[in-house]
Amino acid sequence: MNKQTVVSLIVIILGVIGLVWWSKSVDNKTLSSATETKSYPARIGNEAGILTAKETFYDFGQIAMKDGNVSKVFRVTNSGTADVNLTDVSTSCMCTAAYILRDDGSKLGPFGMPGHGGTGGMPGHGNGKAGEIILAGESRDIEVVYDPNAHGPTGVGIIDRFIYLEDENGNKLQFEIKANVTP
Repeated sequence: MNKQTVVSLIVIILGVIGLVWWSKSVDNKTLSSATETKSYPARIGNEAGILTAKETFYDFGQIAMKDGNVSKVFRVTNSGTADVNLTDVSTSCMCTAAYILRDDGSKLGPFGMPGHGGTGGMPGHGNGKAGEIILAGESRDIEVVYDPNAHGPTGVGIIDRFIYLEDENGNKLQFEIKANVTP
């Protein structure tokens, strides 16, 4: 090999190494910005019955498909003076399910993506109709379960899913989960 060919090969190798390093740097910046906590109060309802949540966003960070489902519990409180009729619970994707956890230890759900296979999402999901009355001053926990295997190998990467609660007046409260799914 002549000297010019060797120099060209070295330049190409250094360029490839630089691109790999730069792409990892961009991925880490994207992930770190995705893991910032956006916790802010949210509410649905009217002045008499108001459903509020102090936390509406959660980032699982990096999760592996091989480790299976992950879950997060969000707390909602009726901070108003009248009861709130929570009529509907749904999710933005069939890979995500939501449950209403009652004070007596029972679980209502699962609730999932509306219209997906006629069941609202993952197998066994309900039709979204909650019919849960939350009395003034009461709280409920909403458990969100994400299945990183639901989309198979094409589901690897950063995901962003939403969970919706709706009262009888059509007011909605939205929760958001994120994760970086690895094989």
